[in-house]
Amino acid sequence: MRDNTESVFARGAVIVPDFVTPAEEERLLLRIGAAPWMTELSRRVQHYGYRYDYRGASRPVPAAPFPRWAEVMAERLRDRFGGATPVQCIVNEYRPGQGIGMHADHRDFGDVVASLSLAADWPMRFRPRSVRPYARDGLPGDEVAVLPRRSVLVLAGAARRDFMHGIDRADSASEAAVRVSATFRTLASGAGRP
Repeated sequence: MRDNTESVFARGAVIVPDFVTPAEEERLLLRIGAAPWMTELSRRVQHYGYRYDYRGASRPVPAAPFPRWAEVMAERLRDRFGGATPVQCIVNEYRPGQGIGMHADHRDFGDVVASLSLAADWPMRFRPRSVRPYARDGLPGDEVAVLPRRSVLVLAGAARRDFMHGIDRADSASEAAVRVSATFRTLASGAGRP
């Protein structure tokens, strides 16, 4: 059994249910679905503000400007949680059996990461970064939380710095619906904003 002090939710993570209404979710999914997708990964993605560099380059690369829906969500996140307005957004589409390897967001992004879940409830895994050996997918002892549709997951403090998060492909294989996430980030000071 996990010691509650080791939980990512005792270290700065929070799930805020119903961050958007069902009507807002429907509009967001329509707008996201109408935009062009990049297909270079196993899942479809969209980048706004700055492009996430999957090779781990040292500087964020400018991308298409935020569409209006992303501006509205970024302002809502700032107003609800304080701090700077997010300037980077990545939209990911996850189909059953797809996932994303365990990772911590790059240090060029700021102290808070917020991920809006749309269309379906899906499980996410959390693991302290200090765990060895690294494994892309799940390990015994990972903390698993279901991210409800229309909720936002906020990672701050130690949850942002000291934990990895990911979606295990085996966990998602039994899911019946597609999940769409919109993850918002700020840039760390000196992170190379033009």
